[in-house]
Amino acid sequence: MTSLSTFWIAAGVMVLFALSFLLLPLLRRRDQQTLDETTAEIAVYRERLRELRAELRSGTLTEEQFSQARRELEEAMAADLATGSSVELKTKRHWVTALILVVFTPSLAFVTYQQLGASDEVAQFLAMEKESQQEMDSMRHAMEGLKARLAENPEDIRGWQLLGRTYLATNEFAKAAEALGRAYALDDQNPDVILDYAESLATSQGRRLQGAPLKLVHRALEIAPQHPKALWLAAVNALQTNQNEEAKTYLERLASQLPPGSEEERMVRTHLAQLSPEMAARGNGATETRAPATASANTDKGSTQAPRIEVKVALDPTLKDEVSETSTVFVFARAAQGPPMPLAAARHQVKDLPLTVVLDDSQAMMPSMKMSNFSEFKVGARISWSGNPIPQSGDFQGFAEGTIPAAPSGPVSVTINQRVP
Repeated sequence: MTSLSTFWIAAGVMVLFALSFLLLPLLRRRDQQTLDETTAEIAVYRERLRELRAELRSGTLTEEQFSQARRELEEAMAADLATGSSVELKTKRHWVTALILVVFTPSLAFVTYQQLGASDEVAQFLAMEKESQQEMDSMRHAMEGLKARLAENPEDIRGWQLLGRTYLATNEFAKAAEALGRAYALDDQNPDVILDYAESLATSQGRRLQGAPLKLVHRALEIAPQHPKALWLAAVNALQTNQNEEAKTYLERLASQLPPGSEEERMVRTHLAQLSPEMAARGNGATETRAPATASANTDKGSTQAPRIEVKVALDPTLKDEVSETSTVFVFARAAQGPPMPLAAARHQVKDLPLTVVLDDSQAMMPSMKMSNFSEFKVGARISWSGNPIPQSGDFQGFAEGTIPAAPSGPVSVTINQRVP
């Protein structure tokens, strides 16, 4: 059953529920009630007639008085019994009213919904839901076909690599590492295969590159010294371990290969600006040097109290069936005026929602880029299909209203209720 069918069935049930309150009082049968009332009235008249006859026999009433009293009693009974016709007329009128309500109420509800309801939004949501479901079904079908192909041809390096990347996109990290490990075992000289394997291992250990993932990154750099992904992962590891000079070396090499003015190049220049402002100035001019100046000013302004933001995250109930319980949830804070990347982030899963997290310097993405460098923030949360911290089309996200100070008076609420275009 589709969501559209469910919606209209629910709407129909609510209309029937409303009609039941309107129609039952009108259509409730009165036959038994009327019969009981008529029987009681006849019994009263018979009793009164017996009393009149007893008074006639005892001489209390004359024949003339008895005839007059009996005539009046019969007229009164006839008048009372005649009210039955008016009850029948009222019943007919009730049926007419009920028929009008049956036609008018659903029509009024439909017209009102078309004028005031969110019909366009519902149609758009259902279209997006259908598209998302089709994508997931297509992905599952492709995965089944790929696994069947690999069972027949286990030497297919590209197939294992594609299967591993698909598992990464669905947050099945152990299976991703297994599949990409198979690809690496078949071709340990391909830097793309090596780096995909390194990423899968790092993802399974909280995106930390230390250990086996870092060894794989260095191996890829030996084979392809200018490989962009290898340079980026090496720089991330250096930043995570406070090796700033090494990080600058990798980032400079990476920035020289990126298209000038691209989002990727701006992001790398921003990292360089935090590590060495003069480097960023050499590479991209005054625009990229604003970020450290802002950070320095905000540090002076907010040095009296370390930033600490308690965030309550919830998922819009209408999206509950749109996401997987194992999908990754990122809760983050970024500078209101400054670099676009998060300053602090916490990683959870959809099954943890609703949840409360605290964002502060302990969740800093890099030692050189902390919340304490700034005084105002934008706070949000995002559900990532791929587990990638970079927003991608189809992810769901939500943001707290307005700009959040470093030490808000109470918890900040974020509802995940919109799709990344």
